[in-house]
Amino acid sequence: MINNNFNLCVLFSYNGNSFYGSQFQLNKRTVQGEISSKLKEYFLNLNHLTFSSRTDKGVSAKEQYLGFKVTNNKKDICKKFHELKKSFDNDIFLSKISFMPNNFNARRDVEKRTYEYEINNKLLISKINLSKMIQSSYKLIGVHNFMSFAGKNAKDKFIREIYDISIDKINSSLIFTITGKSFIHQQVRRIIFALIRVGLSKESSSWIENILHAPQKGSCKGLVDSNNLTLKKVLYQKKHQKLLEKV
Repeated sequence: MINNNFNLCVLFSYNGNSFYGSQFQLNKRTVQGEISSKLKEYFLNLNHLTFSSRTDKGVSAKEQYLGFKVTNNKKDICKKFHELKKSFDNDIFLSKISFMPNNFNARRDVEKRTYEYEINNKLLISKINLSKMIQSSYKLIGVHNFMSFAGKNAKDKFIREIYDISIDKINSSLIFTITGKSFIHQQVRRIIFALIRVGLSKESSSWIENILHAPQKGSCKGLVDSNNLTLKKVLYQKKHQKLLEKV
C-alpha cells in the first residue's frame, strides 16, 4: 500500500488538574509531553506537533486540537489512532482525527478561542454585584492594549481583541465566558479577577476602564485560580471547520 504525506488534526480534551500546563516542560508532566510520547509509539515519523491553544498549569480543555504530519497510509493511520485512543489515562481523551489540507496549521488558523471560568463559592457569589460586573465587562470588548492584564511572562504583542464576554448565574454557580482570537499569558484569569474586584466593590466601576486606557504592567495585580478555568471551544476558518466537523 502506497504511503502519502498527511497533515492530521486531532480533537481532544483533558483534565488539567494533574498537568503543569499544556506546553512541554522538562521533568514535569504536561499535556504535550504525555501526548507526544504516546504519538511517537504509534507514528514513528511524525513532526510539526502543534496545539490550537496553550493552557497554564491546572487549566482544563473541553475542546482542544493538535496538529501533526506523518508519512503513512490512511487505513493504517485510522487503525493506529483507534489504538492510541485507548492508551491514555483518564485525564486525556482523544475524540476524532481529521485529514486536513497541507497548508493547515492547528494554531495559526484558529479564528476564535472561548474560555469558561466557574465559581462555586456560594459565600463569595452572595457578596458580588452581578450587574456591576456585567457593565464593567462591556468596556473590555473590542481591540485594546491589554498590558495591564498581562502576566509577568508576557513580553510584547499586548494588542488583542475580545469578541464577547458573558457572566451568568447558573444554579449555584457563576460562569464567566470570554471569547477572542488569542490571549496574552494570564489575560483571561486577570480579567476575571478584575471583574470580581468591581463586583465586590473593592474597585470602582471606572477602575477597569482607567487601567485599560493607561496600560501598565502590574496594574491588575491578582488573578483567579487556574483550576476552574477551561478552554471551552476552538473555532477555525469555515473551510477548515467543515472538515473538522465532518463525521
